[in-house]
Amino acid sequence: MNQLKMNVTEFFSKYTKPAVTTIVGISIAYASFKLGAEYGNPKTNNDSKNPYAHAFSPSEISIAVNESNELIMIERATGDYIVYSDTIGQTIFAMYANRIHQEVINGK
Repeated sequence: MNQLKMNVTEFFSKYTKPAVTTIVGISIAYASFKLGAEYGNPKTNNDSKNPYAHAFSPSEISIAVNESNELIMIERATGDYIVYSDTIGQTIFAMYANRIHQEVINGK
């Protein structure tokens, strides 16, 4: 009986520590994987609206130019605005001025 008790104690002392270490290691790896999958990949907001997806009519927007010659388009309903670089503002202004010049020359 005493020999059996020593064999059982020896068996458990020999294999318990590696088994517990393996179980703890697998548990930590599984928990890390689950946390990484949940919080590591931020969800993107698909509700963000594209300001270029809608062509505005003149009644829907106001156009302004700031002191840096940047073109500002302001949506009248919401007050949201888009700022364009100075070269875009100057190009649009040149096109608009050319149209008015042509109307004056042609008498329309």
